[in-house]
Amino acid sequence: MAENRRNFFLEMMMSGKPLDSRDEATMDTFVRYILLNSMIFLGGSLLVLFGLESIRNGAVLQGYFDLAMAFMTFVAFVVLRTDAPFAISGFLTVIPYLFLCAFLANSGGVQGSGVLWMYSFPLLAIFLLGMRTGTILSLVLLVSVAVSLFVPGASAVSVHRSFALRTVGVYVLVLACTMIYEKTKVTKDLWVARLNRALQAERDEIAVMKDNLDVGLFLINTEFLIQPQYSKALETILSETDLSGKSFLDILDHSLQQKEKETLTDYFSMVFNRSYDAQMLEDINPLHRLAYFGVTTGEEKTLSCTFAPINRDDGKVYVLGTVQDQTREVELQQQLSEEEGRRQQEMHALFEVIHVEPRVLNDFIEDAEYEFDRINAILKDKEKSSQTVMVEIYQAVHAIKSNAVILGLESFSTKLHDLEAEIGVLRDNPAVSFEEVLHITVELDKLMKIKDGFKDLIDKIVSFNRSDNRMQEEQVLVQTLERVVEKAAADLGKKAKLAVKGIDPQAMEFGPRRIMKEILMQLVRNAVYHGIENPENRASGGKDEAGRIDLSIEVADGKVVIQLTDDGKGLDFAAIRERAERMNLVADRKRLDDKNTLLQLLFTPGFTTVKEADMYAGRGVGLNLVRERIREVKGSIKLQSEDGKGTLFRIILPMESPARIESGQIA
Repeated sequence: MAENRRNFFLEMMMSGKPLDSRDEATMDTFVRYILLNSMIFLGGSLLVLFGLESIRNGAVLQGYFDLAMAFMTFVAFVVLRTDAPFAISGFLTVIPYLFLCAFLANSGGVQGSGVLWMYSFPLLAIFLLGMRTGTILSLVLLVSVAVSLFVPGASAVSVHRSFALRTVGVYVLVLACTMIYEKTKVTKDLWVARLNRALQAERDEIAVMKDNLDVGLFLINTEFLIQPQYSKALETILSETDLSGKSFLDILDHSLQQKEKETLTDYFSMVFNRSYDAQMLEDINPLHRLAYFGVTTGEEKTLSCTFAPINRDDGKVYVLGTVQDQTREVELQQQLSEEEGRRQQEMHALFEVIHVEPRVLNDFIEDAEYEFDRINAILKDKEKSSQTVMVEIYQAVHAIKSNAVILGLESFSTKLHDLEAEIGVLRDNPAVSFEEVLHITVELDKLMKIKDGFKDLIDKIVSFNRSDNRMQEEQVLVQTLERVVEKAAADLGKKAKLAVKGIDPQAMEFGPRRIMKEILMQLVRNAVYHGIENPENRASGGKDEAGRIDLSIEVADGKVVIQLTDDGKGLDFAAIRERAERMNLVADRKRLDDKNTLLQLLFTPGFTTVKEADMYAGRGVGLNLVRERIREVKGSIKLQSEDGKGTLFRIILPMESPARIESGQIA
C-alpha cells in the first residue's frame, strides 16, 4: 500500500513522464518537473488562500489578482501533463508569479511585506526557464520594483530611500548568486556530459576489443555461474552458445574426473578468498592445461585457463577467467618434438655410420639391397599365401637386422627388430588381412629410405677421403656459397649461379678461413638480393636470365686477395642518397654528390635501402658486418659499381704466416 502511495506521488510530481535515473540529463529534467509541480501546488494553493483572505479583508482588487494568478498556475498544471514542451508550463507559472511579485511590491502587501516575495523569483525563473530567459524576466521584475520604490506616486505606499536601496541591493545579490550558480551548474553539466561521452566511447572500444579478441573472457560468481558480460570468442572456444547463467563447472563436467572436479572447486574457493598471492594461485592452477571435450560438437581441444579475483562496486567478489584455445600450438609442439626426435635419430645414425669402414658398410648396403629386392619380389608373387609371404619377409628382415647389429648400427637395427616382431605375430596367423600387409609394406619402405641414406653417406665419405684437407676446405667453402646462391635465388624468384675462377691453396691453408667464409656469404647473399635482377628484367636488358657471380681467391705479396663480381644492375646511388638524407648521416649535403661518400655510407650500421626487412635484407647489418670482420684482421675492402653492369668487391686480407710464403717454405 505504501509503495502504491509512493508511486502515485512520483507519478503526480513527474506529470506522468518516464524516468531513467541512469541518465544525468533525465535526472535534471526530473528535478525541474518536481520543482515546477511543487511550485504549482504550493504556490497555487497559497494564492487561493491569500486571495480569499484579501477579499475578506476588503482588498478586493488584490484578492481577485491572487485568484487570477492561482488560476493560471492550475492551467500550467494541466498543460504540464500534455505533450506540450516544458517551457510552456514554465512560462504559465513563472509569468503569473512575475506579475504577482510586481503587484505585491507596488501595492505594499500586508504591512509592506509584499516586496519580500520578489527575492524568490530569480531562483525559480532561472532554474525553470534557463539562464537567458530567467535572467531577462528577473531584470524586468527588478526594473518594475525599482520604479515602484524610487518613483514618487508610482506605488500605493512610500518607503524610505535607504529601505529601497537595501531592497534592490539584496535582490541584485540574489540574482547574481543565482546566475553564478546556474552558470557553474551548466558548465559542470557540460563537463560531465563530455566525460560521459568519453567513458561511453571507452566502453564501446572495450566492448569491440572484447568481442574481437580470440581469447575467451568471462566472470563467474561464487556459484560458478557465468555472468552475461563475456566475449564472443568464449562460445567458439567452448563450442557452446548462450553461456550466460550456465555453470562453468557443468560445462567442464565431461572433461574432468571426479577427483579433478573436487580439486577445481577447492581451487576456486582459494581464488575467491584470496588465500594465496597471484603467483601461487597461478602455479597451482589445475586448468593451466586442459584436455577439453565439447559435448555439443564432440570436438576435442587443448585449453589454457587463468583466473583472478575482482571486487565489484556492489561489494561482491567475482572471478575473471580467461580461456585460450591452444590446440594448434600443442599440435605444432608435438610435431616439432617428433621432428626433433627424428633428427636426433638421423644424427645418431650418422655417427654410427662414420665409425664403420666404408668398404664394409658398402658390402652391408649391397646385401641389404639384395634382401629388399627379394622382399619386393615376394610381395609381387600372388601365388604364395599370405602366411608364406610373412615367413619369407621375416627371414629377409632378420638377415638385414643381423648384419646391422654386427656393424653396430643400433638405430637401424632397432627399427628392424621392431618390424621383425610385428611380422613374427603375423607369421603365425594363417589369414593376414590386406591392411596388415599394407602396414608392413609402408614400414619396409621407411627402412629402404634409411638404407638409401646410408648409401649417400658412403659416397660422401669415399669422396671425402680421396682428397687432402686443403681440398676439403675449398670444397666446403664453394659448396656453402653455392648453397647460399641457390637458396636466395629460389626464395626471391631469381636465377643465379656462382662461378669460381680459382682458389689459391695457400689462401685456404694460411688465410683467415673463418673470416673469408663469413664475409663471402654476406656478399654473395647481397649480390643475389640487391644486384641480380629478375629474369624478365635481365632478358629485357639483353642479359642472360641467370645472373652470374664470379669469385676468385689469390695470394699476392703475401696477402689474400678476394675479388667478387656480379653482372647485375649495380648500385642505386639515388636510393642511397635518399636514404642518407632521411637518416641525416652527412651534415654537409653537398658531400652526397660524391659517389665515394655514398659508397662509404653503405657500411654504416643500420643503413639499408630496403623498405621492409625480410630474411635476406632490410636490417642494415650485412655490409657493416663485412667491414667489422675485415677490420678484425686488419684487412681492407674496395667497392666499385657501374650502372647496369654490376658491382665489384676487392678484399685484401693478411696471411697468417706471410714470412713462410715469401721464403718459399710452402710447397
